[in-house]
Amino acid sequence: MDLRVCLLPSGCASKRVALSRPAGRVRGEAGFTLVEVLIVAVMIVLILGMAFPRVHQAFTAETVRNAQYAAQAYVTTARAVSLQKGRTTVFHSAGQRIWVTTDSNGVQVQYRPAVRLDSAYGVTLTATRDSILFNGRGIAVGLSASQTVTLSKDGITKSICVSALGAVLKGGCVS
Repeated sequence: MDLRVCLLPSGCASKRVALSRPAGRVRGEAGFTLVEVLIVAVMIVLILGMAFPRVHQAFTAETVRNAQYAAQAYVTTARAVSLQKGRTTVFHSAGQRIWVTTDSNGVQVQYRPAVRLDSAYGVTLTATRDSILFNGRGIAVGLSASQTVTLSKDGITKSICVSALGAVLKGGCVS
């Protein structure tokens, strides 16, 4: 690098100055040492190890919530179809599956396809009854008390409560 030093008004003299490296270690090539890379890798593993349980729990809770929404949509659909069409409609929940059938000239036909909650969402389904029958006016038939459909996975549980008349209760079942 050329450095010009001007001391006299008549002209400037050129002088070549070499830039020196800072005192300390001298390397032949730029880069990271193995120790530096290992320290960063260990720090990343520790941070991920602390964050994983919370992320996993949030993911599981969201999965159970999505399964709850799907089951609630099927119950609501069964009741709405019975009201709209004036036909007997049934919400089924058996064998980790949910589906809706409706009356068609005396024969129950599938209205909503069966969904396997264990394979689609990885949840376990338990219900107080295998089916809820809605008459042509949208009223549940044969229920003496509210019915509960419970979905659970890894200690997280969500439930749907259907009243004795067939309404989905927003606040859940009252004990």
